[in-house]
Amino acid sequence: MSWKKGISTWEAGGTLFISVPFTWLLLEAEKIALCHKGKVIAGGPAVKLLGAEWADETPESTPYDVLSMQNPFATFTSRGCPNKCEFCAVPKTEGDLIERDSWKHAPIICDNNLLACTDRHFSRVIESLKVFDDTDFNQGLDARLFNKGHAQKISKLRNPHVRFSFDHVSMEPEIIKAIETARAAGIRNLSVYVLIGFKDTPEDAEYRLEFVRKMKIRPNPMRYQPIRAIRKNDYVGQGWTEGQLLRMSKYYSRLRWYEHVPFQEFHYHETGSLFQG
Repeated sequence: MSWKKGISTWEAGGTLFISVPFTWLLLEAEKIALCHKGKVIAGGPAVKLLGAEWADETPESTPYDVLSMQNPFATFTSRGCPNKCEFCAVPKTEGDLIERDSWKHAPIICDNNLLACTDRHFSRVIESLKVFDDTDFNQGLDARLFNKGHAQKISKLRNPHVRFSFDHVSMEPEIIKAIETARAAGIRNLSVYVLIGFKDTPEDAEYRLEFVRKMKIRPNPMRYQPIRAIRKNDYVGQGWTEGQLLRMSKYYSRLRWYEHVPFQEFHYHETGSLFQG
């Protein structure tokens, strides 16, 4: 159930369709478009945020299932989110929360905030997932909304992968409760996204990452990217250095190999080599 990385393109009737998920991929998308001898239609979150003057059309919607171009096993059952998180592009690209009446039944759920939907919708989603051997709530479930009822319903699925996000240290009580509630229901495959580099400090970020480890879960560090970033990993927040962000991202995203090395003894070179001391 792997994801295609980056830009998605396909042709139909001589027209080139381009979907651009991240703003830092727009220059690459423009090069692809200029090489096409025909009409170009561009879309995706990056185009909604910054536009695409090089495209002939940038429609709000398309008859194609663009998400399937990224991963044929992925689906949206709702779009949008009621939260207005400063670091998130969803309010600007998706708008308010809308539950879909129907959707492609697939095992990877990519909803922006599934738990903000009604209980009826959540129950319908769970029923649609019972036919699959593995399920993945890929974009994460809001730990602040997660409750025993959600956990019990998810536990009826075969091998569910539940993901939460730990965006700020103030969320610690909710993260603890969500993890304990999931485990009490028998859910064992848990992940936690940890936002780093956004209005925090290296010490704060390390605390949250290590906290997740103490909960016996490998954290997934998510380096903050400004919503309209032209280059990936170009932003370095106040109190951080590029080296600190690189070191923390590499270490905690590769704990499968590095967890025998304490973070304080970990040094990472951009060449990919590791040494201790």
